[in-house]
Amino acid sequence: MAVILSEWVPVLKNFSSKLAKTAGLLALTMLLASCASGPTAPTSAPKTQVELGVVTDTPQHYLQQASQAEGDQQQRWLLLAARAYTEQGDLADAAQILAGLESRLSQAPQLQAEYRLLLSEQAMAAQKRAEALALLDWPLNWPLSNAQWQHYYRLKGELYQASAAPLPAAASFYTLSRYQPKDERQQSLDSLWQSLGQADEAQLRTAIGESQDPLWRGWLELAWLAKHFAIQPSTLVGELARWQRDNPQHPAARNLPADLQLALTVQPYRPQTVAVLLPLSGRVAAQAKSIQDGILARALEQETGRQVRFYDTGKLDAADAYQQAVTDGAEFIIGPLLKANVDKVMAIADPQLPMLMLNQPGIEFNNEDNHFFFALSPEEEAMHVAERLYQDGRTMPLVLAPASSVGRRMAREFDATWQTLTDKPVEVHYFDRTDTMQAAVRSALLVDASLAQIADVKQAFGNKTIADFRSRRDIDAIFVVADVNEVRLLKPFIDVNIAVFAEPPQLYTSSRANARSDSRQARGELDGLYVSDMPWLLGNTDNRQRIHTLWPDRSDSQLRLFAMGHDSWALIDRLAQMRVFSGYRVQGLSGQLAVTDKGVLSRQLGWAQYRRGKLRAEQ
Repeated sequence: MAVILSEWVPVLKNFSSKLAKTAGLLALTMLLASCASGPTAPTSAPKTQVELGVVTDTPQHYLQQASQAEGDQQQRWLLLAARAYTEQGDLADAAQILAGLESRLSQAPQLQAEYRLLLSEQAMAAQKRAEALALLDWPLNWPLSNAQWQHYYRLKGELYQASAAPLPAAASFYTLSRYQPKDERQQSLDSLWQSLGQADEAQLRTAIGESQDPLWRGWLELAWLAKHFAIQPSTLVGELARWQRDNPQHPAARNLPADLQLALTVQPYRPQTVAVLLPLSGRVAAQAKSIQDGILARALEQETGRQVRFYDTGKLDAADAYQQAVTDGAEFIIGPLLKANVDKVMAIADPQLPMLMLNQPGIEFNNEDNHFFFALSPEEEAMHVAERLYQDGRTMPLVLAPASSVGRRMAREFDATWQTLTDKPVEVHYFDRTDTMQAAVRSALLVDASLAQIADVKQAFGNKTIADFRSRRDIDAIFVVADVNEVRLLKPFIDVNIAVFAEPPQLYTSSRANARSDSRQARGELDGLYVSDMPWLLGNTDNRQRIHTLWPDRSDSQLRLFAMGHDSWALIDRLAQMRVFSGYRVQGLSGQLAVTDKGVLSRQLGWAQYRRGKLRAEQ
């Protein structure tokens, strides 16, 4: 046995029990045992070069081959064993092989690349996306196998996709397709198109101007055309015909993406009369009035000549208001607002009359193509926060929430979303009142348990024993479900209950804690906290300043409803195409908007962080 193999005895012996279970490998087990006592005569390495990145056999087979080889060839077999374990989902055994290679790996580019690819997959599985991407940073002129480049670009595409970087993701899937046989490219091209759908028009225009690759530029132009002309199907048909003439060899020229083909056949809504059902009197009249102002503001901006009629569901039964709107010739209906009224109207609604309801129904209804739902729900914000933590590479979040109806709903939605993303549940701690907040924080961070241990030590060894409490180190993020006053009380409790030598977890919260209107000194107490909200409420945007001039006394909650009304009117012409074209997104006041195939509007919110007393929006 060659000396180099003796270095691998601890690794290979660990697998010997598994190898013994495989018929014909008992001899290898005995060989590994003999290696432990000292080197024997070297075994000559196989002459055939092993291709990395392609698994055609079991991990045990590759380990057996490694035991009979030496040098770079042995490392190739070990990397193939790690690849085989990875592909069958056994990351722990793959990690053990990689750990054994760390200090002795050859500098040959193929071996270095395969090692980093496998480590990157380990990091991605652990949600460490920044680390996974950093591992893929190597010279693009390395002479790697075709299979290795496929692994490389597939990994980069998936990592960028999970990190909400649509253009780099699309570019990676595009390059991946260039390394694949024609009959294997479709999945990569579908992922490419899906990623381009996440980019906005401005990003696409910039990328088009920078592109030197005709095929890649063709994809960018196609995505831009699809977004820009989505509400003008007749114009889009002509633009696509021109694009096909200009790009006759493009893979999409003869076979347009399926959702784009469908969007071409769908006619946009062009109503002349729009009815709006809102409770303009009664207990929620102030909220309804904010939505009404948003609708009227956008209607005046667009100047489409459409008529709008408002029906007060505070005075009229919602079903009666709907019937009256139909009798009056409404061709599109916005509302109602309250969940109970949505249920009433849905029970009698004409499936052919398009409606954008301003809440989700409380009971199940048929999924009608012309019915849409737009809600500013706290659950949606909690889902958005969970997705953000996942994109940031957080792996162990904790939730602190009030034991109220809203607090429990948001905590449940965060947990459900996190489990969908990671298959792991989230630890949730509730507080009943402001005077129980500190106790909830200490319990969540396991500070009480640490202090109890210190008390036991002092009792055993005397009160002069010096010890500092320890807070838990397994959590890396805390989602604080609270309004701004609760957050202002909670954050100091969290700060002082993190041990001085521990890495503090990152704090995240929702729009309920946007303290933009507070003094700078008060906001300084929240430094480091990440906040999600409608983008226009996270900075001094032009829209924010203009609307503040018109309505200086509006609260942030009223301004969010104003944005909802504003976007509801702005989307009328776009909803039909947005439903069938998954890549069609609109930047509204309430966020970046998309429509699911069930007609539900989803929002991508903005993010900002408190720094030196200012809420600074991310770009």
